Amino acid sequence: MDIASASKNPVNPAFSADLPWAEIDTVLFDMDGTLLDLHFDNRFWRELIPAEYALLHAHEPELARQRLFAEMDRIRGRLQWYCLDHWVRFTGLDLLALKQRLVGHIAFRPHALHVLDTLRLQGKRLVLVTNAHPEVLAFKHTHTGLGDHLHQLVSAHALECAKEEPCFWERLQSVERYHPGRTLLVDDNLVALGTAREAGVRHLRGIRYPDTRGPAMESEDFDLLESLADLLPDRFLHG
Repeated sequence: MDIASASKNPVNPAFSADLPWAEIDTVLFDMDGTLLDLHFDNRFWRELIPAEYALLHAHEPELARQRLFAEMDRIRGRLQWYCLDHWVRFTGLDLLALKQRLVGHIAFRPHALHVLDTLRLQGKRLVLVTNAHPEVLAFKHTHTGLGDHLHQLVSAHALECAKEEPCFWERLQSVERYHPGRTLLVDDNLVALGTAREAGVRHLRGIRYPDTRGPAMESEDFDLLESLADLLPDRFLHG
């Protein structure tokens, strides 16, 4: 985890030639899998929740798991998938309390803070755009201080539209005025990148390893960052 403060990082006004930084005013960052390691969420949804839900239905644990995974598949990519209230109602579990069990796994992806603080110093407008429920966003901010490094935090729930849907990018303008042609979106969600491109967002980058302990992502449509450090030139990182 990169926990260095901006004051400890080398300062260089040059940016990577891969991105025309002089033409970018706003940088939209996703949270889970982009700024924060997706390992926490993968363990939570793939291991802890299925285990706890099966335990709650100990008389038919395998059927319970199948029911849970079927519901995940049914609403995947819709705002309901990311809704804490929906999953509390569906599972009967205290999800925030269960998240606390894994709190030690909440971590920034390598170089995340360095990149955020560097871009702020360069005068870029930094906005978090996440599908995460507001209570989950607040929970993660409490344990990371993530929001202190951005100018604005936007949850898709406030816009009543997931990032996978075109309406998100339209409604985003109502809370954060941005020029799509002068905006960069960094997101591990390939569908969200696609809808952002259709909305006119010009500069797009995906993430090769959303879960730093998981397999690589592949895409023929978008450039994937091996590391967030790839947003900045090598000399910027090493002085």
